[in-house]
Amino acid sequence: ATACFISTGCADPWYDASGAIRAVDPCQKSGVPLNAQYDQLCAGSQALGLTITDRQAQQLADYVVLIEKWNRSINLVSRQDTDRLISRHVLDSLSVSHLLKGKVVVDVGTGAGFPGVPLAIVNPERAFTLCDRMAKRVRFLQVVKSQLQLSNVKLVEQDLAQAKSWSTPADTILARAVAPAATLWPLLEPGLAMDGRVLVFSSTQAPEANITEQGDEACSPYRCRPETLAVPGLSQPHHVDILERH
Repeated sequence: ATACFISTGCADPWYDASGAIRAVDPCQKSGVPLNAQYDQLCAGSQALGLTITDRQAQQLADYVVLIEKWNRSINLVSRQDTDRLISRHVLDSLSVSHLLKGKVVVDVGTGAGFPGVPLAIVNPERAFTLCDRMAKRVRFLQVVKSQLQLSNVKLVEQDLAQAKSWSTPADTILARAVAPAATLWPLLEPGLAMDGRVLVFSSTQAPEANITEQGDEACSPYRCRPETLAVPGLSQPHHVDILERH
């Protein structure tokens, strides 16, 4: 695969996507020309220590365009975030790529596909299952899967409480903007492989305090390790709680 190189034609690689969809123009499907989105994705991935191919960068850019288009009719992301989709959502999702474990990854409450879709694009060797309880979001993700040709993605319309019914235990479970770690663990632990982990995105809020700092770690059903991540294009670091069995 050809490595993704950063174009020097874009003066500001952190210029965010915004504006109306212009499907009549193949070179500019949104308010920002596709090459600007492409450059921002390449630069952001490189800043995160990821090497992505030209095709992967294009898939990520096409995904952004699909969200912009569908967000008009269904609530996929906050309107406040439509002008910073790449930094706030795509690159934030990619920031945990180095924390993935094993081959089987499940994204619960995936919504518009964050973080599952961006991670599936740059980790084609892993199998991703994206779960959401809302049928309209799953229908959107079916379009994403088809148009981006994501053969490593499976979509499930499922409530969070049904995690115990998964046929294959997950090596990594992802939860972004779903619930606090303490709430998620008893729901997700039955579907987790013995040596698996749960990654809980805590946004810009302070991560859950490490159990060892609170006193008796044995009193907790899981081990928690907070991780602070710098996301390109965002002024504040984001936090992730890594949950594992004792």
